[in-house]
Amino acid sequence: MPDSPPVIAGRAVFVSYAREDSASAQRIAEALRTGGVEVWLDQEGGLGGGDAWDRKIREQINGCSLFVPIISANTQARKEGYFRLEWHLAEERVR
Repeated sequence: MPDSPPVIAGRAVFVSYAREDSASAQRIAEALRTGGVEVWLDQEGGLGGGDAWDRKIREQINGCSLFVPIISANTQARKEGYFRLEWHLAEERVR
């Protein structure tokens, strides 16, 4: 099995999730950190509401080393949610 590409130093992994999956996202983030990976979660980013929050999310997606969408029954059941915008932004970045 080939080695995984290294996470770029100073550029965190962005974990995207539905709010209902916050506990799962936190566990995944902690597991990654245990492995030495820098992780960015919105709930830990010291963000308030409004434009500053949206801008910071967009900056983190644009600069992350890896985007990890957490796909769950919650995300599959919801047609709307901010996580959907995050997924779209990450998809656009790839193009």
